[in-house]
Amino acid sequence: MSLDRVMVGLDIGSSWVRAVICTIDSDGNLMVDSVCERPSEGIRQGVIVNIEQTIKTITSVISEAELQAGADVSSVIIGVGGNHIEGVPSQGVVGINAKDQEINREDIFRSLEVARAFELPLDREILHTLVQEFKVDGRGGIKDPIDMLGHRLESKVLIVTASSSICQNARKCIQRANFQVQRLISQQIADAESVLSLEEKEMGTILINIGGGTTNMVAYTSGAPVYTGGILLGGSHVTNDIAYLLNKPKIIAEEVKQQYGNCHIPSVDPHEMIIIPQVGNLPSIKMPKKELSKIIEPRMAEIFSLLQVELEKKGVRGSFGGGVVLVGGGALLSGATELASEIFRLPSRIGFPEALHGLDRSYINPKYTTVLGQVMSEAKRIKDTSSSANNAKRDKHAPTFSKKVKGFFRTIF
Repeated sequence: MSLDRVMVGLDIGSSWVRAVICTIDSDGNLMVDSVCERPSEGIRQGVIVNIEQTIKTITSVISEAELQAGADVSSVIIGVGGNHIEGVPSQGVVGINAKDQEINREDIFRSLEVARAFELPLDREILHTLVQEFKVDGRGGIKDPIDMLGHRLESKVLIVTASSSICQNARKCIQRANFQVQRLISQQIADAESVLSLEEKEMGTILINIGGGTTNMVAYTSGAPVYTGGILLGGSHVTNDIAYLLNKPKIIAEEVKQQYGNCHIPSVDPHEMIIIPQVGNLPSIKMPKKELSKIIEPRMAEIFSLLQVELEKKGVRGSFGGGVVLVGGGALLSGATELASEIFRLPSRIGFPEALHGLDRSYINPKYTTVLGQVMSEAKRIKDTSSSANNAKRDKHAPTFSKKVKGFFRTIF
């Protein structure tokens, strides 16, 4: 147990701030100790707009998680998402210097550094360098080139960048709450880590997280990410539409949406009636459920259509045999999978996070994919880094020992 280390994931969302505390053992296995959440304050559309309120919320949710887990937290992993996240394709080409022309880890890292060496705007920063494939002497489709022979190595990557100011504000909140920032992770990559299997990534899958103020998306083809991004629309916009058109407070509109909402009009019984509560002592009123769906469907259709346009603008093509996977609180809205299937013309389903050790069944829910994916992604990185270091040590004492590290290049660099 002395080798176990505490890991904390913090999802700062537009509607909720969620924290998870886990312990990771020497083998890289995660054990969930606590999960806590608080309504967001000072955050709008995924962006911090009031630092003091955000610090208060962060301190509250982490303190409760510490109390439940019986652990002291010093550093946290935080996720960032929204339309400021952008995936930029890049390539890096290097020559193989070894006399026997055998490719090793150093050649891989050199090619990745070349791929990252492009002019980045001052208001942007790099979050991840995601390997898509390698080419050896022009032969593509290679996932792991270690020990292969060649004269030229080319890496094809997706550089995930984010707004520097948004990231700095997130770091500032964490530091002023007396914690250290262990790592920043894009929420899209965290979602994929907790929901998508290797087979689904290989088949090609579009993963969409419908949050309160933003909707994030990541697309995989042939096992590699080809798009990361998002839009500034989410479930709260649906609530606002209901509140405006029915002339009701947002609290009542949210209640109506969760209880009766359906975003796919054809699946609603035209004769079904629903009860709309009134403010004060006024009696409740009845209305056809289909009329409520006519309010909800246009906004949800807009969200999916804008995401589809984003894929087209980036020229993302390929086979998406895994279809569309929906996560986030908005994924729980009735009819969401049917509407997504119609717009993307792909099969659609709701995604659930992996059942980690110690995780209560109530948290195996699309709402918790991001915060759980943050710790899963970091645990995988630590495990693979440790594996790489151990292999490097063995290589010093056994020069003929194979340098291949299984699964090393499926990680986030």
